[in-house]
Amino acid sequence: MTRRNLAACLLFAASIPLGLIPESQSWAQATAGSPTQTDSEQSAARPESESEPLSVEEQIQQHLEDDQPAEAAKVLAAALESDPDNPQLRRSHRAISLGFLRARNYDQATNQLIQWFDFELPRTDSPRAANSLAGIIQQISVYGMRGEKADVVARAIDQAIARCRELESEHRIEIQSTLSRLVGLKASALSRDDVDAAKDLVAQELQKLKAINSSDDLTEGTLSAEISLLGLSARLFNNADSETRLESLFEQALKSFPESESLTVQFASHQYSTISSLAREKPDEASLRMKEAVARLTPYEEEFRGVQTILRNIKRLESTIEAGRKQQAMIGKPAPPLDIDGWANSKITSVDDLKGKVVLYDFWAIWCGPCIATFPHLREWREEFADQGFEVVGITRYYGYSWNEESETPTRSAKELSAEVEREAVEKFLQSKDMHHPTILTPKDSQMQIEYGVTGIPHAVLIDRNGIVRMIKIGSGQANADALYAKIKELVAN
Repeated sequence: MTRRNLAACLLFAASIPLGLIPESQSWAQATAGSPTQTDSEQSAARPESESEPLSVEEQIQQHLEDDQPAEAAKVLAAALESDPDNPQLRRSHRAISLGFLRARNYDQATNQLIQWFDFELPRTDSPRAANSLAGIIQQISVYGMRGEKADVVARAIDQAIARCRELESEHRIEIQSTLSRLVGLKASALSRDDVDAAKDLVAQELQKLKAINSSDDLTEGTLSAEISLLGLSARLFNNADSETRLESLFEQALKSFPESESLTVQFASHQYSTISSLAREKPDEASLRMKEAVARLTPYEEEFRGVQTILRNIKRLESTIEAGRKQQAMIGKPAPPLDIDGWANSKITSVDDLKGKVVLYDFWAIWCGPCIATFPHLREWREEFADQGFEVVGITRYYGYSWNEESETPTRSAKELSAEVEREAVEKFLQSKDMHHPTILTPKDSQMQIEYGVTGIPHAVLIDRNGIVRMIKIGSGQANADALYAKIKELVAN
């Protein structure tokens, strides 16, 4: 019996009216003396009209189990027409959004979350409710940026911040954690187009938090909020002052609340992030920082499970540090040869067409969100510098994706696909994102990713006109984009 059939049976049994059993008989008496029937006989004897219809939630779940999020969305929309204020129904938006996410339909996933957000926003009347609202915003931010919903994301973040500002008059201290989280999301989005505005937004919030944490009103929450924003400032804006203040604030936080698991875990997470960011470009510094972090965090390993997990992850960065050493050793040397099984999205059929050009090798995957986040930069650079002898070449593997013509999205296949089918999926996916750069797919047994020191994607390798590696950047952050842009501009001028 399937899980869905079992659930239906349980619902049917629970809903049988007691009046169906004669008052003089118990349930056991009513069944013990009667002839027995098999399940199939009972089913055949029962009129079809007696079957319990599936509830709205069960219909939605059934469609999601069948990988039909669009049908689930239709069921929910129809139910909400007659009962728009039902909070239980509204929570189904999240499940449906996950269904669309699995189908890589980010726009529809975002639409579901926006409907949930619009329902919850006017009902957000406490710091706790605001924290839940921020959780929805976090998901909207991730899905929306993967699709084409940046304006929708910005509107939702602004509305959530405005609601928290209203609550701030009555809950000055309690609301700070949620408010700083939302400000961080807005600053991250702003930094793509207006870095100065993002800096000002973060600076204003940090000034307020610093004042609170310099008074008797400080709490674990306000310290955590300032730490989070300082970390964001250091990452987004490469702000050395923020990094220095962060180290000092961690000392204050752990001294003020020495038994705080949340602050200790936050400190451990910061150590992991710092070591990870240093691993590829400053591997020796990362190695030293790792030894210091392990020594400091080990005493908390048994007491705090979160620290135990992060400490384990810190130790695993050793392989990334070694890869960083390998990547740094590549700078200034000839790039390893390309290992090509086939081309997609391109008229290029030979690497000879790339000779004499400045080339950016972009290691990516069709399923990789951060890779897709770099597409606007790649498109802009290619348009700006194409006439100066610049080209972008995507490099990816066979991951088992075909192209779904109906949904216009890539779909993971359970069966093995031909190389032609996968190359077509890559090409149509790139075209759907208005990306026109040539892309190669490597053979399934290729060692090229290893030769280029690829341990994470997106992984960008910038090659000069003579085929010499000049820069390697991993990740989709603005700092990496700025560094690559400056280097491309320098190389095409020569």
